Amino acid sequence: MSLLFSSACGDDDEGTPPAPTPTYEVTIRRTAHGVPHITGKDMGSVAYGNGYAFAQDHVCILADQILKVRGERARFLGMGPGSTYAGSDFAYRSLGLHARATERISTQPATLQAMLKGYAAGFNRYIEETPKDQLPAPCTGAKWVRPISDVDLLAYAYSVALTGSSYQVALALAAATPPDVTATTLGTPDRDHVKVQRPELHQVGSNGWAIGRDRSATGHGMVVANPHFPWEGELKLWESHLTVPGELDIYGVGLLGVPAVLIGFNNDVAWTHTFSSGQRMTLYGLRLVPGKPTSYYYDNEEREMTWKDITILVRLDNGTLVNVTRRMYSSHYGPIISIPGTAEWTEQSVLTYRDANLENDTLLAQFLGMNQARSMDEFKAVYAREQGIPWVNTMAADRAGNTWYTDATPTPNLSQAALATWNIARQGADLATTAIWQQMGLVLLDGSNSQNEWQDEPGARSPGLVPFSKVPKLDRTDFVFNANDSYWLTNPAAPLKGFSPLHGLEDVPQMPRTRLNAVMLTEQGEGGASGADGLFTRTELQDAILSNRGMIAELLIDDVVARCTGHTTVPYGTDTVDISQACSLIAQWDRRYDVDSVGAIVWREFAGTFTMGELQASPALYATPFDPADPIATPHTLAPAPAQGTDPVLTKLAQAVTTLTRAGLALDLPLGEAQFTPA
Repeated sequence: MSLLFSSACGDDDEGTPPAPTPTYEVTIRRTAHGVPHITGKDMGSVAYGNGYAFAQDHVCILADQILKVRGERARFLGMGPGSTYAGSDFAYRSLGLHARATERISTQPATLQAMLKGYAAGFNRYIEETPKDQLPAPCTGAKWVRPISDVDLLAYAYSVALTGSSYQVALALAAATPPDVTATTLGTPDRDHVKVQRPELHQVGSNGWAIGRDRSATGHGMVVANPHFPWEGELKLWESHLTVPGELDIYGVGLLGVPAVLIGFNNDVAWTHTFSSGQRMTLYGLRLVPGKPTSYYYDNEEREMTWKDITILVRLDNGTLVNVTRRMYSSHYGPIISIPGTAEWTEQSVLTYRDANLENDTLLAQFLGMNQARSMDEFKAVYAREQGIPWVNTMAADRAGNTWYTDATPTPNLSQAALATWNIARQGADLATTAIWQQMGLVLLDGSNSQNEWQDEPGARSPGLVPFSKVPKLDRTDFVFNANDSYWLTNPAAPLKGFSPLHGLEDVPQMPRTRLNAVMLTEQGEGGASGADGLFTRTELQDAILSNRGMIAELLIDDVVARCTGHTTVPYGTDTVDISQACSLIAQWDRRYDVDSVGAIVWREFAGTFTMGELQASPALYATPFDPADPIATPHTLAPAPAQGTDPVLTKLAQAVTTLTRAGLALDLPLGEAQFTPA
């Protein structure tokens, strides 16, 4: 389809000539799989087509996200389950994303301003052409599907930057009420709904490989992008091809509402991302002044919290709209938060935090610059200039066969003294610090001590951040990879060392997925992922990433089969469970999680009885412990059975059999008949 569109804004001042009318000329051609190939005469036009095509596919999701950043969910949708819509509105209005976008949109590069306007115009054209009763579910007939603006899109981009930080504690921000406020305020989210939305990287992470000329059959660079982002919702990735002759030719996927590609390739450079294990914020524990729950100590002096009254519109059950006002508090670090049952606001203490991405004004410029890079040097220069990558590692390769890795995410720049104190505290010296690290993966610092302030350093995008010159980076001509562990083993032959632990940890056990990635990249010879010659072809890369191998099976299954062979029944709880069929099935299993694999569900359920920490390095599971000098091969070998008593491995197998049986699943069911995808 081809689109031609003109829009103009009138002016009441007869002495001022009207602004030029933007004209968008764009062609959208969809493949048989529905992927839009969008060609525009200029950057505004290609963004116009992008917004229009995206609205055709996902109008409801972006309309809801604009409601979120405007702080208007409760206005249209009511309080929400457990008052979460109202809580979201208070949080996002308190963060001030929309107000900041209004203030700063004129400071965005001219090209991006044109693209934001174009994207909004394209999205709005779809809304104008589509009667509300013909909108898809879940927004069929919804009044909240409304025209959007360039400011809305910039505010949404600001919120995207907060996915690895403020997004995780948004409802905790809304739940923060001083302890002397006894009555529950309308719009405060229910306790059961307030939790830290910390991503579980072993569940929602990604795999990313960049192959260089030394390991490429063509001598050119190749990239494997295997993002594990959701299939639905605001973090769903959307595929497109954007072209402006002479300016842009990029194919890949992006997040909704972002007028650029986030993971993709152009004629010269390809790249992918994985969620970083580093920190984009630090929590601070404040010691409160007795009798003054909104005052805290800082270097033994009293400080008053600041506050602002936030008002939102709430639709009641009878349809009436009412104004609800909350007083939201902040320390000099940032917003006050309260996590029920974990870290509540009491007379003695409260949590606050500082967010490294709250002032990220360069996210869009970052991705647009990457899209337009014509060499690896240009690609790197974008990172050095913009420093706007929000919360992901990058693995890139160019046509010359160079590869590059970086974790350039905005990271708090703490002093060595602060890091040393925290490192001791997180390992048991301080119970709260240890609990928050182990349960949430977040850094808690003593907010009463100025030693824990972020340190300003030349070259950083914003005060208090680690400058690009000091973030983890690695150039290679064989490969770089990441699977959501830290930068440490980006290439096992050249470990990265000596960086702030807020970028991630070194010399620690790796997730099984990281180890399997490394095995596939380094194994050579007949039967290895790269074949007998050790050089990857495109087909071999596809086969490797779709091989459905499992690291825990490769490490332990032979030992487990040897352990269970000959055993028939095992006590589990108050029952006696027959494990003989399960043992036979995993012995005959092809060691692949293919849809027709028999025995896969037994092994997967068995492995699932262990925590991720146990699978990584438990001495109760492995006979050979983790060795930092051999981190891919260790730990390994099943720990021996106890001399007396029940064998815990057999008990775990009995647990797996019990779980599958209670779910009504036959043990010999092929994997594809025991799992499903959303309709």
